[in-house]
Amino acid sequence: MKKTFKIAHRVVGGDAPCLFIAEAGVAHFGDMGMARDLVDLAAEGNSDVFKIQIFDVDTLLSAEAEEWKDRLRPRNLTLDQVFELKEFVESKGMLFMATAHDQSRLSWLEELDLPAIKVGSGELGNHWFLKKLAKLGKPMIVSTGMYAEQDVVELLEAIESTGNDELALLHCVTSYPTPAGDVNIAAMDSLARVFSGPVGYSDHTEDHLAVLGAVARGAKIVEKHITILRDIPNAQDWKVSAGPEDLAQLVDDIRKMETMIGSGVKKPAECEAGGMSWALKSVVAVRQLPAGHVLAEADITTKRPAGGIPADQMEKLLGRVTSRCFAKDEKIDLTGIE
Repeated sequence: MKKTFKIAHRVVGGDAPCLFIAEAGVAHFGDMGMARDLVDLAAEGNSDVFKIQIFDVDTLLSAEAEEWKDRLRPRNLTLDQVFELKEFVESKGMLFMATAHDQSRLSWLEELDLPAIKVGSGELGNHWFLKKLAKLGKPMIVSTGMYAEQDVVELLEAIESTGNDELALLHCVTSYPTPAGDVNIAAMDSLARVFSGPVGYSDHTEDHLAVLGAVARGAKIVEKHITILRDIPNAQDWKVSAGPEDLAQLVDDIRKMETMIGSGVKKPAECEAGGMSWALKSVVAVRQLPAGHVLAEADITTKRPAGGIPADQMEKLLGRVTSRCFAKDEKIDLTGIE
C-alpha cells in the first residue's frame, strides 16, 4: 500500500496536514435545508471534507429489522439531492464524500465520481462488498471499529487482491458514546505495524480529547460527527458530535496540535534564545578570592545568569590559579585565571 496518496488536491499521509472529515451522517434527517446548514457548519469550522451516509433501507436491512427501517427511511436522500448537496459542498471549497452502506448505492458512487470512498466499520468481514468498493478505483478510507488485528490483515488481503493500493485505515470504537477507558488510541500503533499506509482515527466520544490525542500520536486523518440538533429521540450520532458551539475550536485545536508536534528533532527552539541568557548559569566565586589562589571545588559554584564561563566548564577550572582578586558572586573569567 502507498504511504501517501492524493484525495483530489489533498495529500494524505507523510508530512501532510491531518485531513479533517466532518461526518454529517444522517444528521440532516432527510431535510435539505438542514443538510445545507450542516454544510455551512462544516465550512465555517474549516473542515476539509463534508461526508454523509447513503443507503436504501430495504437493501441495507432485513425484514427482522422493521423498526430500524422505520427509523432510517425518513433520513434518506435521493440521488438528485445528493448531487445538489455535493455541488453545494464543493462551492464552499470542501471535498464531498459519502459512505455507501449497501450495494444499491455502488452505482451512486460511480455517478457522483467522488474523490475517495469512505467505508464504515459495519463492513467488517464483508469482503465481497469491500472488493466492489475497491474496484471503483478510488482511494479508500476504512474505519476499523470492532476489528481485531487478524480482521485488519484479512481486510488488507481483500483490498490488495483488487489492485487498489491507495488505502487509509482509521482506528474506531463502535460505541455511542465511547467510554474513555475503551478509546485505545494506541491501537493506531497496531494498525501501523501491519499496514504501511496512512493511519487515522474516527471518533465516537463526547468531547475532543481523544481527537487531539490521536493527532498528537500521528493520525493522518480524523473523522468527527457534526450536528446542529441535540436530544433527538431514536438517534445516537448527536451524542458524539461537534456542533456550532465547538466545531471551529476543535479544528483550530487540531491545527495547533500539529504545529506543536514539530519536526521531532531535539534541538534548541528559536524562541529559547532569550531564555538562554537568563536561565543558564555561569561559574562564580563562592566567596572573595585573592590573587594567586588555587581554585578548589569549595571556591566556585554556578549561578544565573549566563554570559560567563558556562557551567559545563566548571570542573576544568579546578586547580588553576587566580591572577587577580574576585569578589563574592563575581563571574570567573579566563582573563583572571592562569
